[in-house]
Amino acid sequence: MNINYESTSAERMYDEFFKELIIQARLKLQEILKDNKQNGISWVAIPKNSDNRYLKVATLKRVLRDKFNHHLILKSDIKHDCEHRVIIEATLSDKRGNFLSSGLAERYKDSKSSNVQKQRAIECCQTAAWGRCIKSLFAVGNDISTADEIDRSIVSDINNNDIDIDKEIS
Repeated sequence: MNINYESTSAERMYDEFFKELIIQARLKLQEILKDNKQNGISWVAIPKNSDNRYLKVATLKRVLRDKFNHHLILKSDIKHDCEHRVIIEATLSDKRGNFLSSGLAERYKDSKSSNVQKQRAIECCQTAAWGRCIKSLFAVGNDISTADEIDRSIVSDINNNDIDIDKEIS
C-alpha cells in the first residue's frame, strides 16, 4: 500500500513556525551556556569548575515558555511508583496533539536518606524528566547528565554546605 500525503500550505507554515521557534530557543540556550556570569544561575558545571556545562531545568522551561508561549503542552506521566522507586515520563506536544519529544527519569526513594534525590524522589524525578524532554527537543549543550553525576554533585554540595534543593539539572 502506497499512501502519498501532501501537506497543505497551512501545515507547512505551521511546521516552519515551529522550526523557527526551535532555532530561536537553541540560539538563546547557546548564548546562556557561553555566558560565564550565568554559572550557578542558568547552568552548572559537573563536576564543579569543569567545562561540562549543564542547563538547569528552570532555564530550559523559561526559554520554552519565552519562545513558545502556550503553544506546547508539557505532560508528566508516572510510569511506576512503589515504596522504593519512581519512574516518570514527560512528553512535549503541540496543541494539536502532535508528539515532539519525551524524557524519562527514575529516582529511588528513601525518606530517611540525607540524599535530597531520595528524600524528594517524585519531585526530583519529575523535574529530571521535564529537563530531559525539553533538552531532547532543543538538542543543545552537553549530554544530559546521568543520575550518578547529579548524585555526586549533590553530595559534593552537601559536603561543602552549598546546596539548593530546587537546582535540579538536566
